Amino acid sequence: SGQTRFRERVWRAMQEIPYGEVLTYGELAARVGCASARAVGQACGANPVPVLVPCHRVVAAGGRLGGWSGPARLKKRLLVLEGVKQIVSRGQ
Repeated sequence: SGQTRFRERVWRAMQEIPYGEVLTYGELAARVGCASARAVGQACGANPVPVLVPCHRVVAAGGRLGGWSGPARLKKRLLVLEGVKQIVSRGQ
């Protein structure tokens, strides 16, 4: 279906985010040609393999952690392990 193809585009784009870097949902939406950061967030939430498709590297506007299918502390821990400082320094 169209929704599945869209999700797959989002998942492929997430795989291209380099280790230690983050994009906002809006930035990822622009990369996949979508006007809706919310739709990208829903596709991230539907990610069946977060170990392989790094949805933890997608954050909310302003550097907030944003949603995550697991506990927020795990998303933060993964970003800390990757050396992402702009998120971690906000104490989120």
